[in-house]
Amino acid sequence: MAGPGRTALCGDAPTLRAGLAAMSGPGPSLVISWGLCGGLDPRLRPGDLILGAEVVTNDGAIRTDEAVTSALAARLLAARTRIVIERVTAADAPVLTARAKSELRRALGAAAVDMESQIAGQYALQQRIPFAILRAISDPAERGLPPVVLKAVDSDGGINAGAVIREVIRSPRQLAGLGAAALDSRAAFQSLNRCRRLLPGLFLGLGPADV
Repeated sequence: MAGPGRTALCGDAPTLRAGLAAMSGPGPSLVISWGLCGGLDPRLRPGDLILGAEVVTNDGAIRTDEAVTSALAARLLAARTRIVIERVTAADAPVLTARAKSELRRALGAAAVDMESQIAGQYALQQRIPFAILRAISDPAERGLPPVVLKAVDSDGGINAGAVIREVIRSPRQLAGLGAAALDSRAAFQSLNRCRRLLPGLFLGLGPADV
């Protein structure tokens, strides 16, 4: 997502909040929450793209900009990309079990969950600028994640290979689940890469995108 007129931020919640707080100069004209998400709607499969209509938690909802979301949907559909517009929810950590995903969907009516969209939405709301969510489904609703994923990602969003190896050595039974998660993530990244190839036309006229 980084490029001319665009700033990309990634990492855990404290890292994202610090990065947003440290931004200087003219503020962005558009915030896009971009990346992977977990599926809560059983109809969504790995690699499916979702445009968030809003990000909702028990504390309330932050709606995305309808005009931007509609424009993105039209451009993606014109490129023959399958897309759904649904509610997204937020979590502080990966949702590991199918049961937890089902309970989250039942409680909030969301189709997907991620850990960044609420932070991006809060920033956009504070800055009074348009906000959109474009995410790819990684793990589907019926599939759980091995506990190793809790240690797999560094605070800056990178993969902590050492931690993954140590955890798998300690608990080899997680290896099968880790392999399935890797295949699902591959499908999701392929979908995001297709979107990336549409840049800059995908966001043309919508304003610089800050993730």
